[in-house]
Amino acid sequence: MIRSRMKEPGINPYVERFLTIYSQSELSTSGTRGYDPETYVETKLDHNLIPRIFNPKTKLVILTGNAGDGKTAFIQHLEARCENQGAKVLKRTDNGCTFTLEGITCHTLYDGSQDFEGTTNDAVLAAFFHEMEGERPPGGAFTMVIAINEGKLRDFTLNKPQYRWLGKQVHHYLNYTNFTPHESLVFVNLNVRSVVGSSNESGSIFDLLLDKFLSPVLWEPCITGQCGESENCPIRYNVGNLRDPMRGSEIKRRLKHLLLAVHFRKTRHITMRDLRSILSLLLFGKSPCEEIQRSLDAGTLLIGSFYYNAAFNGEEKDRIAQLLSDLDVARVSNPKLDNFIHFHEPDSPEVLALFMPGENVSQADIPHLRTLFQNRPEGTQDDDLDRRENARIYHASMRRKLFFEGDSTRMKAAGLPTWMDLLPYRQFDRFMQVIQMRKDPGSVLRDELTLAISKSERIYNETVGREHLCLRSTHSKRNHTKAFYGFPASDFEVIVKDVGEQAKFLEHLPNCLYYHHTDKSAELEIPLDLFEILCRIHDGYMPTASEIRTFFLNLEMFKRRVTTKRSDRIFLTEDDTNLFEIKSDPTAKLVMSKPGG
Repeated sequence: MIRSRMKEPGINPYVERFLTIYSQSELSTSGTRGYDPETYVETKLDHNLIPRIFNPKTKLVILTGNAGDGKTAFIQHLEARCENQGAKVLKRTDNGCTFTLEGITCHTLYDGSQDFEGTTNDAVLAAFFHEMEGERPPGGAFTMVIAINEGKLRDFTLNKPQYRWLGKQVHHYLNYTNFTPHESLVFVNLNVRSVVGSSNESGSIFDLLLDKFLSPVLWEPCITGQCGESENCPIRYNVGNLRDPMRGSEIKRRLKHLLLAVHFRKTRHITMRDLRSILSLLLFGKSPCEEIQRSLDAGTLLIGSFYYNAAFNGEEKDRIAQLLSDLDVARVSNPKLDNFIHFHEPDSPEVLALFMPGENVSQADIPHLRTLFQNRPEGTQDDDLDRRENARIYHASMRRKLFFEGDSTRMKAAGLPTWMDLLPYRQFDRFMQVIQMRKDPGSVLRDELTLAISKSERIYNETVGREHLCLRSTHSKRNHTKAFYGFPASDFEVIVKDVGEQAKFLEHLPNCLYYHHTDKSAELEIPLDLFEILCRIHDGYMPTASEIRTFFLNLEMFKRRVTTKRSDRIFLTEDDTNLFEIKSDPTAKLVMSKPGG
């Protein structure tokens, strides 16, 4: 693990190193880039791609993805692993390496999308891809591994005649979903890797990385007796809770649930850098041991340093911290819980009885919570801004603490909401179930979504809305009669897309559902937020104008594509209650009838 420096009284030598992993660190962000052998976790790339790299048939491995996906870290880990196995390094630069192992020469390039040391990007790529020129598959005892942007890869290989064979392979890979590359090529797009998706017995990348950060050897200096402030330290509290034998696994599960929600919202792909950064913020905060000790000596309020508050800190500019703040459990209204928190001190028997039992959990946060509680407004006429802010912080902190540490059985027994009730989603489990099953048994969800979309168009006949996707022909308010095109629900299906061959090398968990026409001419992408709204519409909810603007753009585009298709029937209504259907009979005559009679 991490090499220790000289011990200092009350100082954990590892904390300052971990602080550099956070993207907004005030010390340094050196830990956010490149390969860190002491916090690197092995994934499917290491278990499945490395053996493929040294298959004699493999000549070129292309890694694409977002910045921070771990492409460089993987390549450098590959190099280090090979050196440990006796590889001979022939050349090394800051942008790659050439080495030989068991008769195979391996060339690596960390970034194929930028200039390097005065050499233009095209010249760098031309030198690297020299062996791939020509109209036939490459031969020879070599393997090349490159990390490159997909756009740059397309531009470089498709527009040069010397890469006729490689260009064709790249073109087909980028444009055809089910394309299988030649056996000498491996394409891996880390943009589809899911850091919260489990794909092996050891758990997800999230689980592996968190366990690495919580390794016992790192926290020996924080054990009571070695540090005089260990019982008061927020970092020890954070680490202690997640490592606790009794409650730690459940707290991890709830934290992972939040990151799954971010994944399913599909507003941002969570990279390895993102994951390392947010875990660093939650566990270690932004202050080294010396600064924490000074703050404790000065009596400074450190309530924001405890993991349950750090998880929802919208003031941080970290990308995942911003997205987690959108899910802040302090913003969801639960009147009975809010009333309970308002009238109970944080260490009262009634409050302490709600938490999961712990074996080695400190009470470091209680003095800070008590200070907030005791310095709230003294009555409804007390308009002191500081005391009002104390009340807000206390209330939010207790809700967040209960979200992570509350015992569901005890909460229910007290008539209070459980941790799942504190989230802004009621359909999360249903969404997750369909994602995991990869199918819609009996087309039940298909029919429910059909009805929800029909209801969003103001069709209130549930039988008609479920059996037909009903879309308004016009939204003009001057027309007294409303007309709807009807498309059979049987022409649509709900699917979950997979990543095919990529799943061999990447942990993948789909992040949305697709409701599409069976001829694939129209498709609606449904991430978690839209799924939640559609389910509520199905149950009778009328979306607000703000929700329509936020979530319905894709739905509106989908409706427009569907209405370009020919409909076999039209529904008419003047009062939203009486509905009439016009369709052609077997003799091609138009017939009007009332649905259901």
